[in-house]
Amino acid sequence: MPAFTARLFRSSPYLPPFVKILPLVPVLALSSALAVQAAFVPAKVSLHLEQTGARVPDDFVGLSTEKKILTRDCFGPNNTTLINLCRTLGPGVIRIGANGVDSTFFQRDASPEPESMKDNKYVIEPRTIGPAAVDAFFGFARATGWRVIYGVNMGANDPVMAAEESAHALKVGGNQILAIEIGNEPNLYPKGPNRPGIRPGNWGYPEYKAEFEANMEAILQRNPKAPITGPALTKSTQWMPLFMGDFKDRVVLATSHVYPLSAKETDPEAQRFASVEKLLSAKYDDDWLPKLENAKAVGVPYRIGECNTASSGGRRGVSDSFASALWSIDFMFDVARHGGMGVNLHGSFTPNNYSSIVYDKQTETYVPAPLYYGLLFFSRAATGTMVASECKSPANLVAHAVAGGDGKLRVALVNKDLAQGVDVRMEGLGKMSRGEVLRLSAPSAVATGGVTFAGASVAADGTWGPSQTEATAVTNGAASVSVPAASAVLVILE
Repeated sequence: MPAFTARLFRSSPYLPPFVKILPLVPVLALSSALAVQAAFVPAKVSLHLEQTGARVPDDFVGLSTEKKILTRDCFGPNNTTLINLCRTLGPGVIRIGANGVDSTFFQRDASPEPESMKDNKYVIEPRTIGPAAVDAFFGFARATGWRVIYGVNMGANDPVMAAEESAHALKVGGNQILAIEIGNEPNLYPKGPNRPGIRPGNWGYPEYKAEFEANMEAILQRNPKAPITGPALTKSTQWMPLFMGDFKDRVVLATSHVYPLSAKETDPEAQRFASVEKLLSAKYDDDWLPKLENAKAVGVPYRIGECNTASSGGRRGVSDSFASALWSIDFMFDVARHGGMGVNLHGSFTPNNYSSIVYDKQTETYVPAPLYYGLLFFSRAATGTMVASECKSPANLVAHAVAGGDGKLRVALVNKDLAQGVDVRMEGLGKMSRGEVLRLSAPSAVATGGVTFAGASVAADGTWGPSQTEATAVTNGAASVSVPAASAVLVILE
């Protein structure tokens, strides 16, 4: 059998037949798919089991959503499918906030009728919530077992309202609340040439500090042990070291936001233009790593409280594609390797954008988007302590390794290359004797459906279990596995 034909048949369990590819993907994606079947290149991953790094927190995985979702019939203890989708990811953190937090007002005597998720969309207009909405949300959170970063309005500059809402949230949420987050992206409050803003153009860090402190003091006056977080910054700004210097002893967590690409960018040559190629080929740590180091330097834990592929809701064909799942795995491991506490992927359940879970108006239920599978893969791979590894490959392959408390070594191999499959030889496996392989795959990098992990898709009720794994032998501390283009493999060794 010719080599090309042999490779085609050997990789066929993870690749769709030509007849399925042709009508679904553009010419460039088709040529990439053909290249996948024709070209596998050798790669070597060296593990250094004696060199351990940061421990990955159990609740590293997280979701973030707009505060105004609390005005809709979304969160509640009876939303079984959405609860299951969270529980399937294991322990996690859900953050309520984003742009909507500064135009969402809390009134203790308010009881507006919940809006339908069928009308779910991003809204700028102010909304008012009352205790019932907060109670329903924490009923949902308790059912998932997840902790909560709960955002309160700072844009209104009303510390009494922030304190009133925080007091109620702490009453019903209790220890489930990881932190109260005051405001959202305050470095964007000032008016600018291309930004309406909610503060004068000369409003800067000193003014922010005064407002943040006023809200924090009002909250602590009602609840002296209330856990506070901030500053929820975005983009390049010098506020993080200033904030850490001023509030390092008064916050339990530092947060900032990351969007590597911009959906509003129209120049394909621009660094932040949202394309599958740029999402998978470049790493943009300039927005988050300095902030993480600022927090670590003063002993404050750091979490990326809001994050996704591209700002402004994401770009169709990129943010809602399988490529987003591959990106998310590598990105979360990078944050974990540097000692971050977690990543909250943002989205408000709207389809065709960057939401990892979307609300299907036809079936009136919640379904996982491709990005969700990145979270699922990571949740099964990142259980333990990071282990040093080196990856040498002509393809765009990345490797991350985690030593678990169960004695198992988990190696995540993410092939972000759109053209080349990789035959990987893993070395330095010590006394490991055997391995199990779980594959994450889809029809193509631009596919918006058909994603499977370990041969199975997430069930309609939000649950998941593996149905297809492979065995790999370990000989003299080494093992081999193939990773087709635009796919990922989790190897569990013991």
